[in-house]
Amino acid sequence: MILARHAESLLWAGRYLERAENTSRCLSYAANSITHLRPGEATAEGEMLVRTLGLQDELEAVGPLESQPQLIAFLLSDTDNPGSVVSAVTAVRENLRTVRDRIPIELWEEANGLYLRFPFLGHADAAPSGLHEVLLMVRRACLAISGILNEGMRRDEGHAFAVLGRMLERSIFTVGLLEASHADSRGVMDATRMLRLTSSLQAYHRQHGNAPDFDSVVRYLLHAKDLPRSVLSCLDRAEERLTGLASTAAALDRPRRKAALLRARLELGEVEEAMSAAPVPTLQDFLAQFMELASDVHTGIVPPLAMATVRSQYIRPGDGGDGGDGGGGAR
Repeated sequence: MILARHAESLLWAGRYLERAENTSRCLSYAANSITHLRPGEATAEGEMLVRTLGLQDELEAVGPLESQPQLIAFLLSDTDNPGSVVSAVTAVRENLRTVRDRIPIELWEEANGLYLRFPFLGHADAAPSGLHEVLLMVRRACLAISGILNEGMRRDEGHAFAVLGRMLERSIFTVGLLEASHADSRGVMDATRMLRLTSSLQAYHRQHGNAPDFDSVVRYLLHAKDLPRSVLSCLDRAEERLTGLASTAAALDRPRRKAALLRARLELGEVEEAMSAAPVPTLQDFLAQFMELASDVHTGIVPPLAMATVRSQYIRPGDGGDGGDGGGGAR
């Protein structure tokens, strides 16, 4: 058995770990691509990345990002933005701190070490020197934490919740990327961008060649069972963890069934068929269902009004939930 607060912390540690890696990858892409664009195109590209990460509401609160340094500061070091890299890294560390007796000491040391490398960033309004080195450090640290999680942690309920959190966050990011790419106001269908932002470019090239086709990439990111970041692969792993957890926690049977239904929609071609007629509404509905699944998982761990609390998780921008999380932010 695992305490509800421990299960919640490990679930969120997994989600924030995935978010830190996703956001740092988006920033790395932005730093490379936006520099050579004209101002209007750079702004549109930045807005696309913000939409991919589900941070439209946070951007509205801050105001328009008029330069690349502002975009980098917003996504990297703004602690008022619950979707920034610094916020995600802090949340990973805080969630793991509460379960130090359940995790390998190396896992805590790596997460704490990553956190301790960030104080110099603060609320900088300009990109820090050595931005690429900072982002590479974050991605490598996230991979190290993931490796310890996978290879050094017992395959108990705690491990299952951490992996489940990562799969939920990864699915939400990938579907959000597909939705943002289809909804791009410029009408730009950039297949290579989608592959780079999901770290899938080399895998796609090995299987399909060196000329990515947009529709082919969309199908690849949705259906490829051998791609760890495809939606179907994430759903398979999430459903597997939920099946094991539901055997001891009946409240998780509902999200298990919901994950199975989402997987069936993908495998039977229902999503792809609907996308052929209305891609953006279909993907928006699909994304909303993933957010609802994430909220149901959280509710299954900590039922509403089960106990008094003075802390709450941040709800992902765009989610209309009221206490459960749809993909969101800081604790």
